[in-house]
Amino acid sequence: MTRWRSVGGGTLATVCALLIASPGRGQAGPPVAVSVDAVRREPVQEHRLVTGQLRAVRRSRVATKEPGLLIDLLVREGQPVSKGDVLARLDSRRLELELTQIEADAEAVAGIVEERKAMLTWRQRDLELNRASFDRGASNPRELLDAESVVSVANARVRQAERQQAVIAARAELLKERLSDMTIIAPFDGVVVSRHAELGEWIGEGDPVLELVSSGKIEVWLNVPQRYFGAVAGKLVAIALDIEATGQSLIIKEKRVIPEVDPRARSFTVVATLGDHQPRGRLTPGMSVTAWVPTGRNTDRLTVAKDAVLRNETGPYVYVARGGGGGARPAGRGGRGGRGGVADDSGPAPANAVLVRVKVLFPLDDRFVIDSTGLVEGDLVVVEGNERLSPMMPIIPLRRDASEPPATFGAGP
Repeated sequence: MTRWRSVGGGTLATVCALLIASPGRGQAGPPVAVSVDAVRREPVQEHRLVTGQLRAVRRSRVATKEPGLLIDLLVREGQPVSKGDVLARLDSRRLELELTQIEADAEAVAGIVEERKAMLTWRQRDLELNRASFDRGASNPRELLDAESVVSVANARVRQAERQQAVIAARAELLKERLSDMTIIAPFDGVVVSRHAELGEWIGEGDPVLELVSSGKIEVWLNVPQRYFGAVAGKLVAIALDIEATGQSLIIKEKRVIPEVDPRARSFTVVATLGDHQPRGRLTPGMSVTAWVPTGRNTDRLTVAKDAVLRNETGPYVYVARGGGGGARPAGRGGRGGRGGVADDSGPAPANAVLVRVKVLFPLDDRFVIDSTGLVEGDLVVVEGNERLSPMMPIIPLRRDASEPPATFGAGP
């Protein structure tokens, strides 16, 4: 029994010695150099998060002006087209036959016009002879009156034939226009997104054949609650736009407001065009977007650099440099190794990376407007190297801007 206790006591002492000698969880590793930036308190305008979608500048259901049988469909979904390209054709044989008949009628009427003009010329010469005879006293007044009446009738018959000729010419022009309408062309540069008819189908007048969206510029349509109409309408405000599908963030400065409130949603619409200078990438109509629209007065808020904010399953947070007795040195000066390096003996005492939860209110240029009870103006938050930190990890803060003066690390609010 005594021997067993002796062995057991020696074993326990050995385990304890190994635990003390080995690097345990409680021992901190060497401090790492990180870049920090100060928390600021700035006057900012309140923003509201709204939703919307991307739309094409033009979207058209290309329809037919004439009824007919669809005999040719030259495009498919996803195919780009240019303005004036032929998209489809309808059977135009009946109109062509009718045009041939009208052209024949026009030739016949032209012959009638020539005949009646010749008759008019003959009657006018006969009238001149009757007048000459009447002046010499060789004919009575009745013969002169009869000759004048015959000329008037001949002149009226010529005008009637000419009007008939004009009517036939107008019918021919209408038929030519109808024949051109049997060929459906693209009204603008775009992309075919859907087809509403197939070969062999009978298309009625005004029926859509396909749907076309414009290529190039894209519009953003945002739905803003009606209570912010006065704050948004007529003001030059910048809108921060986020496109979830592509991860792009854009700043919109030019917009137009539709002065009409949807009675069901109680919201109005703000429209902005993404010009050719905007980085569209893979943007396409129909994508959903979110945007921060300025809606309120200027108030003082805390702001941090966007690079300082991290997120996990519980929400956004930042690492703030706390503890230690020295000031933050500018990045790349006075330290050894830069990012990830260790301070030399002449540097300040390291600080600790303290995790502080924040609430992101809205973006503001390259910063976030935040709300947090754990931060005050002047706190130094980690902006580079924060992805590899863990709470209370020793760090050597280096100011990102070398022109900024050093600052000490407080204990927080």
